Amino acid sequence: MKKSNLPTLLGVLVLLGVALALPGLLSNDYYLRLAIMAGLFILLASAHNILMKVGQLSLGPVAFYGLGAYISAILSVRHHVPFPVAFIAAGLGAAAVGWIIGRLTLKLRTAYFVLVTIGFAAFFRLVAINWTDMTNGPMGITAVPPPAPWFVGYKPYYYFILALVALVVFALYRLEHSTIGRAMQAIRENETLGRSVGIDSYRYMMLAAVLSSFIIGLAGSFYAHFFQFVGPELLSWDLTIAIVIMVIAGGRNTLAGPIIGAILFTVIPELLRAAAAWRMVIYGALLVLLMLFMPDGILPAFMTLLRRVASYLTPIFQKWLRPAGGELEAAIAQADSASLSRAEAPGRLDRPSVPALQAVTESKGQEMLKAQNGMDILSIEDLCVNFGGIRAVDHVSFNVKEGEILAIIGPNGAGKTTLLNAITRLGPISSGVVKYHGEVLNSLQAHDVARGRIVRTFQHTSVFPNVTTSRNLVLAHNLREPAGVLPNLLRTPQYHESETDCRERARQVLTFLNLDHHADTRANSLPYGNQRLLELGIAMMTNPAVLLLDEPAAGMNSTEVEMLMNLILQIRDMGVTVVLVEHDMKLVMGISERILVLNYGKQIAMGCPEDIQKNTDVITAYLGKWGGDVTAN
Repeated sequence: MKKSNLPTLLGVLVLLGVALALPGLLSNDYYLRLAIMAGLFILLASAHNILMKVGQLSLGPVAFYGLGAYISAILSVRHHVPFPVAFIAAGLGAAAVGWIIGRLTLKLRTAYFVLVTIGFAAFFRLVAINWTDMTNGPMGITAVPPPAPWFVGYKPYYYFILALVALVVFALYRLEHSTIGRAMQAIRENETLGRSVGIDSYRYMMLAAVLSSFIIGLAGSFYAHFFQFVGPELLSWDLTIAIVIMVIAGGRNTLAGPIIGAILFTVIPELLRAAAAWRMVIYGALLVLLMLFMPDGILPAFMTLLRRVASYLTPIFQKWLRPAGGELEAAIAQADSASLSRAEAPGRLDRPSVPALQAVTESKGQEMLKAQNGMDILSIEDLCVNFGGIRAVDHVSFNVKEGEILAIIGPNGAGKTTLLNAITRLGPISSGVVKYHGEVLNSLQAHDVARGRIVRTFQHTSVFPNVTTSRNLVLAHNLREPAGVLPNLLRTPQYHESETDCRERARQVLTFLNLDHHADTRANSLPYGNQRLLELGIAMMTNPAVLLLDEPAAGMNSTEVEMLMNLILQIRDMGVTVVLVEHDMKLVMGISERILVLNYGKQIAMGCPEDIQKNTDVITAYLGKWGGDVTAN
């Protein structure tokens, strides 16, 4: 076990010990019942948070909660099904409906998804009220039996819900720290970038919807057998709002945040009962203050405070513990200062390390490159892309040879980025064919193309903004890891092998890009030049065979462009075929073997740099009358 995990484990064991001893510490059953309700809300908030982890907000969790409760109650009361069977059936039934709703709604985004989930919750409430033969309508289903005859009093229910919460939280912890959790984080941070490195966003959203529905269904079953009654009031709008508040107030997208939110917002309404006239006013004021001063939630705010306190106290303790004077300390301080100055230099693009690059990519060897240089790896045949009446790409055909650097140039609006979007399936294809090693890509999704080792960067810098540099690289390793739920839950040998490969590869890419000193820097805080480098590193984590670069030198100065040229050449020498869209003619003419020229979506020239510079059509359309000046941007 890692030493860094030891304090966390000890803290969890202490909390678990307190939870186990809680029934003996509480003075009456009222508090024990409150603890049971807190456990129930922890399940609901944690399950609802799974959808938030993929960037979706649902306002229909009560529908699955009620569905689980009704399934379990109907099976137990009318069909005398044993509790374990009814309990699992409630979870599976809710998961099945979650899958159906997911298939219908997860193609939607933002407000549309929210509206559909609200509509589903309202629909299910109407069904519960009006389908009297099944649900007994407003009267509800009564006399739901306890889970077992020995479930007498609150203690058995408390230990049952505690075991269920512990099992669910442990499983969610395992998933969060796995391929699945990283994929969900990548989707939330930057879905388009995630798809471009092989993450099937729809698959993981469906997984989140089904898993969330399953857990909420289990919680509904527990509710039915704990209260021994199920009625339409369970499907109230107030409960939906309460669940969302618990997640957001505690700290969405974290594991412990919804737990904290569920406990607090179970206890706070009870404390406010003494001020009945002012209860809702105080409750609303607390929520407003929370959102104003802790917009990311209680847990993130608390962790930020701890980091600030630690950063303030650490120099004090270091100064107190460090012996006065000493040449070694002065030398270390001077070295740290120099390193910091280098790290904070705005827009700096450091020269990559050649030995590190050798370890980053599976080299095919120079001899193999020469042997394969004449083979076509990518073929574009009569490609057209239309947007309404506008033809952005107009009957373009060309081949990309394995191991070459092919540049695509043209004025703004020529269709260059649209062409890359079509190749990587992030954009439409109206007609024509895109082939990779002779196989047609037209019917594939973007993540399938990436899994075939065709990876790209973007015209505008695209990273996972709210995580560190090293975490960006880890998130991009997804397509090289096991994607199944069981390997990630059970930590199979395949999982451990991929984890080792992920850490080693991320370390090598950081060294290759000379971003080691920025490993713990949040990506959106990096200087612009290093963000462009990080974007390239994200693509390199997938071990691409074809790398499509969309204006990688945009915004860079001449020194940085020279370093980028050297970097691209080294990547090519490691066996990666490069397709480059660029306006910087110094870069294009300096490293390209062939150049494709587009104008108004049409292909007007194709050839070596020397021929392109002399082509009159190219000079007229793009290079200008001083076409020989290849240094112009």
